[in-house]
Amino acid sequence: MEEMIQNEVSDNGVYEVGFLLVPEITEEKLPEIFGNLKNAILDKGAVAISEEFPKLITLAYTMERTINNKIERFNEGYFGWIKFELPSEKVEDLEATLRLRTDLVRHLLVKTVRENTIASKKGFGVRRRPGGKDEVKDNTSAAPEMSKEQIDREIEALVDDKAVA
Repeated sequence: MEEMIQNEVSDNGVYEVGFLLVPEITEEKLPEIFGNLKNAILDKGAVAISEEFPKLITLAYTMERTINNKIERFNEGYFGWIKFELPSEKVEDLEATLRLRTDLVRHLLVKTVRENTIASKKGFGVRRRPGGKDEVKDNTSAAPEMSKEQIDREIEALVDDKAVA
């Protein structure tokens, strides 16, 4: 009985790999390259949980990578990610496989949780009412109406108080 319980406990971890593919890939070849990358992960025994198809982005800074003994510089690339479950002992092997791929500018493999961690786009300052109408808070305080003379008197009083102290 104890053996059955121990066998049910999995040492699988949930991981996510974020990656940047080289921008030279054509739009027509992108699904094939993404499929090859995903298959390389699944071939290690991973089970896919979720993913985002790569999209072309402009990078915040120029990245360099040596590919075929030549330093390549990149200002844009196709960014995507894949979340998967994988036995812990196979993570290093997957990392080595990803490092050898010449179609990747950069990648990051991290341990994560199964749950979706993407923040919702719910607006701040909106209160939901049971009746269905939303109340939007106005964070600007209504300043009392003052004439120019009243403002000048307030300033003079503040200046006089500071001069006395």
